[in-house]
Amino acid sequence: MVLVAATHWGSNGIFVKLLTDSGFSSIERTSIRLVIAVIMEAVLVYLSDKRCFQIDTKGLFYSFSIGAFGIYLFLILYTLSIARTGMGTAAVLIYLMPTLVTLYACIFEKAKFTWIKAVALVLNLSGCALVSGIATGSLADPLGILFGVMAGFLYAFNNIMTARKLKDYPALTKMFYPALAAAILALAYLVVFSDPTRIVNVFMANPKILFICILWAFCCSICTYYLFNRALSYLDVETASLLSTFEPVAAVLFGLFLFNEKLDVFGLIGVVLVIVSLVINEMKEKKE
Repeated sequence: MVLVAATHWGSNGIFVKLLTDSGFSSIERTSIRLVIAVIMEAVLVYLSDKRCFQIDTKGLFYSFSIGAFGIYLFLILYTLSIARTGMGTAAVLIYLMPTLVTLYACIFEKAKFTWIKAVALVLNLSGCALVSGIATGSLADPLGILFGVMAGFLYAFNNIMTARKLKDYPALTKMFYPALAAAILALAYLVVFSDPTRIVNVFMANPKILFICILWAFCCSICTYYLFNRALSYLDVETASLLSTFEPVAAVLFGLFLFNEKLDVFGLIGVVLVIVSLVINEMKEKKE
């Protein structure tokens, strides 16, 4: 489930490329995606199991915290980091997440930090750095780096809070309410800082853009968060977080086969390192 979710996350760049000339800014595109996604999620919950709309006050509080910080603010900071540093640098910065999650578990939950975990994390970070190109190039401006690091912290916050505070709720509930909080903030941004009339006119003039946005919301929001949340019922958050780092590998493969992007020897080594880190982590789990 996590690997399929990561593959869907990795397809994000496909939709970004398709919407480059849509007339929407990066933050507008992200906000539109979140609003469309929560509408689709509400329909999904209604049709599949209405009981998943039930949630107590504590769950609602944690869900809105996750949605506001771990989804919406994360996506905004990630978007800003991409704009200032490029997709490769931003991607490796947010994939500080598995390291942060593991350190959190070791420091605050007394989890054992084994040498196997250390090796897997080093290979993981090294692979992400090589795949993205950050290990062989130069760093971009400091503000873009700061945005990326902050996004990585919020990504870790999302995983930790979902696994720890919402673990007793159904997967659809864990998916819907954080998405609702993110969508409320996204809609507020579109109303206050954008022009809703212009957005509607763009969709009416070119229905293809609306279709791409719907498909983007389905692939990169609904499928990913549902599968990842279901997976947290079976895996610990450290393992799930590390497995999710298959995303940059998937993104590279999509670019390679769909857009004829080049993969140099360093990128190939990075792909291998990420896969090896996943195998090592899985071998560790089976051994235990």
